[in-house]
Amino acid sequence: MLIDTLQSVYDTVETEPFEVIVVDNASTDGSIEAARARFPSVTYIENDRNNWFTGATNQAILASRGEYLFCLNPDTVCHPGAVDGLIRFLEEHPSAGLAGPRLLNGDGTLQPSCRNFLTSRRLVLQHILPWRHLPNSWRKHAVLEYWDHDETMKVDWIIGAAIMLPRKAVEEVGLKDEGYPIFHEETDWCYRLKKAGWDSWFVHDLEITHFGSTTVSRLWGRGLVLEFYHGKHRFIGKHYGTLPLLLHRSLLALLLTARLGRALAKKAFRGGEAVDDELAVVRRGISIQLGNRRNLR
Repeated sequence: MLIDTLQSVYDTVETEPFEVIVVDNASTDGSIEAARARFPSVTYIENDRNNWFTGATNQAILASRGEYLFCLNPDTVCHPGAVDGLIRFLEEHPSAGLAGPRLLNGDGTLQPSCRNFLTSRRLVLQHILPWRHLPNSWRKHAVLEYWDHDETMKVDWIIGAAIMLPRKAVEEVGLKDEGYPIFHEETDWCYRLKKAGWDSWFVHDLEITHFGSTTVSRLWGRGLVLEFYHGKHRFIGKHYGTLPLLLHRSLLALLLTARLGRALAKKAFRGGEAVDDELAVVRRGISIQLGNRRNLR
């Protein structure tokens, strides 16, 4: 996938000059050797340990020289005009501190990439209303992940698989917070940008394919969602305070308990390995909300 990503960059980016920096987190699959043989002009940073997604991104930013910083996952393919279009958009919108394209799944379908900032009110609304069946205009303002992503607009935050920032914005708000090893670091970044007066934009007519969670799915499988909770907890505690964090965790524990009841009912009627996996994940999720803290590192 790294080879395909790099090839798509060189095939589609017309803006000159540009540099490409690849940070390798102590991989053992030969990918960095294959990339170096195919793309010798790339700058390679090879870590002797897993510095996680956030730390590796910061390493690349510190090594870079460009006026615009494009953070791109290695499981993506850039479409023609996408990267150049993001540069033009930031040049035309001087208050934009971050811009992201429309993401597509491997089969060409939409991969929702826009989100609202985490609040307990939105958590409840997201789970009690049938958002997929409500008007798109409602979803656009309330629960962005169910929105059709059919127009360019300011959003709270964007999934960090393909995001571009002007260097001056990063110099003002700082690098990514490495207290988030892999999840919700872009949420925190967008929140800090907003507090500093910068806008985050979704640009709907620029497209990049993102195959999505390829590496992390191998690490955590069905338990992937559990790792999101740690990032959510850090974000809410950092930016909203202790009481909102306790409320959020309590509400999520209740919602997960309801899901546990449904899973137990499914097990009673039909059982199976999939139901057992769901039960294990939900029980662990409840445990996390009730205070089980585990550092990814």
